[in-house]
Amino acid sequence: MNKIFLDTNVLVSSIDTTRTNHKKALRLIEKIKRKELQGFISTQIVGEFYVSLTRIFRGIKAPLTPKEAKEEIEQMLFSGIFIVLPVTELALRRSLILSSKKGIKGVNFWDVVIIATMLENGISILYTENLKDFKKFTDVIVVKDLQEIE
Repeated sequence: MNKIFLDTNVLVSSIDTTRTNHKKALRLIEKIKRKELQGFISTQIVGEFYVSLTRIFRGIKAPLTPKEAKEEIEQMLFSGIFIVLPVTELALRRSLILSSKKGIKGVNFWDVVIIATMLENGISILYTENLKDFKKFTDVIVVKDLQEIE
């Protein structure tokens, strides 16, 4: 079974019916539920998901209250659909090395933390809606556009 890591935007699209990739995100999650793929996220992704669910700018179209966001995330976590990986000190150290080598600055560091967490856990495939932020890392991971899901 292929191990895949989901970027935050995939989770957001799975619940925001107004987003272009809503149906594709749901199809990807269905493949995980049917055990065709093994889905992973990290503690970082859970935190980013909460931010996306509760903010107006660049979040979901109708932001949730903190209570609603908590319930949505708890439901996702307790469902067991995804394996939630910790962001470890080793992953952070690897992120610093990768960022230095690739010239990564500012908030893009958090994308490197995703990659380091994937590498630490032997996961080579990332699904995202944001290909451009990960293009510098196609030498170490396979970046798949959510648009590829049929």
